[in-house]
Amino acid sequence: MFKPDIPFLKKCTSYQKIDEGYSEDEKWCVDGIYLLRFSPQTDIKKLEMQAELINAVHALDSHIPFVHNIGVFNDKAYMILDYINGENGETALPSKSETTQYEIGLQVGKTLKNMHSISAPVGYPSWDETWGNRIARQAPLFEEIVKKNPKYKCILPFIKENLHLLKNRPSSIQHYDFHPGNILIDENRFSGLIDMQKIRYADPINEFYKMEYFNVQTSKAYSCGVVDGYHNMEEIPFSFWELHRLYAAMHIVSAEVWGHEIAIKQLEKFQGYTRFTLDQFDNFTLDVPKWYNKPNYF
Repeated sequence: MFKPDIPFLKKCTSYQKIDEGYSEDEKWCVDGIYLLRFSPQTDIKKLEMQAELINAVHALDSHIPFVHNIGVFNDKAYMILDYINGENGETALPSKSETTQYEIGLQVGKTLKNMHSISAPVGYPSWDETWGNRIARQAPLFEEIVKKNPKYKCILPFIKENLHLLKNRPSSIQHYDFHPGNILIDENRFSGLIDMQKIRYADPINEFYKMEYFNVQTSKAYSCGVVDGYHNMEEIPFSFWELHRLYAAMHIVSAEVWGHEIAIKQLEKFQGYTRFTLDQFDNFTLDVPKWYNKPNYF
């Protein structure tokens, strides 16, 4: 029976392995109370940084698990967090009514807003410089992809025309891997935001860069709820959509380059997501994507 010699867990008796999720981490549910994550890397300082950010957000929002302990066991870094009950949103959302999907989205949007309320420390690296450099590195690789996919021609010119929008953008704590597989739903309620290993400081609007790739594909009603909840049910400012479509375009570049170079087996799926994103924005001529509409659920 698996029972690691970790002092914090010395009184625990039940270990159940969790095989769900896309992360490379090895995960165990311990006594139905704790989540034990073993990371493939042993950089304990990186886990300490993650724990500090996670617990800062937990103090504002209980949907974020609390980190109790970190350390190294058998040459693997580990983190022990609260175990949160629930089914992942990718599986659970499609079985719910559109009203329930939207209400869950509202709850998730409010949690994201709480997370983004914690600003990066003074002197944190410039966000526009970070992304400008990234696009500069990826653009030549993407140009080769465009030669085989002429419908992608609009993407790089659109990005270059709008990169100025990133100037002086703020940075705050961000989940950085926001998609339905990383939310939990328990009895028709949002119960937790999980898989925090990519947490970092970034432009808060960048959090939504995977909306067209993963969130909307799972549920339009939920996605509308996320945006509405994030904005406290008030009118969505044009600046949000202006930045969102820029990040959506930049994500296409990153995803396509990654798909062509590394995730070859997922390339066809990614290309489908790219076509969907282009359609939602009419090749980035629309300010607001087609999937967003103010639902009449109440």
